[in-house]
Amino acid sequence: MVGWLSIRLVVFLMICATVSSTNCPNREWIKKSLKKAHIPGAVVMVINATDTLYAEAFGHQSLTPKRHMNIDRSIFSLASVSKTFVGTAVMQLVEQSLVDLDIDVNQYLSEPQKRIFHPDFPSNSITLRKLLSHSASIATSRQVTNSYYHPGDTAFAESLTDACYRIINPNTSNWLPQPPGTVIYYSNEGNSLAALVVEKVSNMSYIDYVEAKILKPLGIDINKTGVRLADFSNIEDLVKHYAYAYNESSVEVWHEKLPKFNITKISKDFPTWLQIPFYGFSIYPAGLLRMSARSLATYLQMFLNNGSSILRPQSIVEMRRPVGDGLILYYSPNSADQLANVDAGLGWYWLTKNNGRRYVGHEGSMPGVTHSMFVNEKNNLGVIVLSTGDISSETQQSKETYETVTNIYMSLFECFDTDIM
Repeated sequence: MVGWLSIRLVVFLMICATVSSTNCPNREWIKKSLKKAHIPGAVVMVINATDTLYAEAFGHQSLTPKRHMNIDRSIFSLASVSKTFVGTAVMQLVEQSLVDLDIDVNQYLSEPQKRIFHPDFPSNSITLRKLLSHSASIATSRQVTNSYYHPGDTAFAESLTDACYRIINPNTSNWLPQPPGTVIYYSNEGNSLAALVVEKVSNMSYIDYVEAKILKPLGIDINKTGVRLADFSNIEDLVKHYAYAYNESSVEVWHEKLPKFNITKISKDFPTWLQIPFYGFSIYPAGLLRMSARSLATYLQMFLNNGSSILRPQSIVEMRRPVGDGLILYYSPNSADQLANVDAGLGWYWLTKNNGRRYVGHEGSMPGVTHSMFVNEKNNLGVIVLSTGDISSETQQSKETYETVTNIYMSLFECFDTDIM
């Protein structure tokens, strides 16, 4: 869920030049790569519109007790890959003429006493297009983001409505010094506000809407999807969260970051694994959707099939189209740090390699998970990597973990996308 997008994109550019198109990754290479980066487990899939071209599970979803990762049964928290579902839900409502992408969202929220607007630019309305493309000028600090996490299901004591209005209101400092619609800045809160619009317009909770209108029509077993721990009859199917600790100071950092959590060491000797308990957060649409890699692949095939049975092809085109025709840049206080290789669509974004190849999809990271889900520019090949790697500490270890996940999915694109040369 966390941003850290600028660091990840820099690493992405570095890696793009290192992957060889002449060598397809084999299981042993991926296994060794995961082990070297201290990633306990992962599931890797390559799909086209109709078939699974590659599917492998590596390592463990639980270290104590030992449980092997499984393509069909292991349930991951999808982190920010969840945001693509918000875009899909909104476009379904657009198709039904229930919402307009360019109308002030306050019209749909129907809370006249709690209007949402930028305090310095009140005439620049907050719209669904701006929320889904991270261009609404909503910005929160890392400290605020860390405060969202609560152990178990306790975060759900606060409703999505209350959480959005608490965080995104003109009386807070959670805004950029730029008018909405002029810059891109990654926002979990903005994406969740778009999901709140889905709730209000559909008269369904957001997760109920996703399961009834997106997952079930695609043939995905909604008994094996959810957001709360209570949504799952067998909690042993849930992939556990871990972080690698070299010394006691690593433990202290985690205790400071997540003081509400009783993060424990698996072994008394260092280095060791830290087990992060299952957690949640009230703005759950931005990162807490839980499902298996197989289910996620079914969803991604919908995208490859131009909407399949749940969206019109024009809606897929709209989600893929960069906001502002790609002319709106990622915000940085230092203009020299502007990121020109990221273009935001609606719930999806584009990454451009240094050789000009482009991929649309989403990455995701939260404590104990790092994921990637991307589609090539021709929209005929998708790659999913779901892993238990942790990059939330912003250390050299985090960089190596992110590099490993990126290397894996880029090498698979190089291998299976035979028309790229």
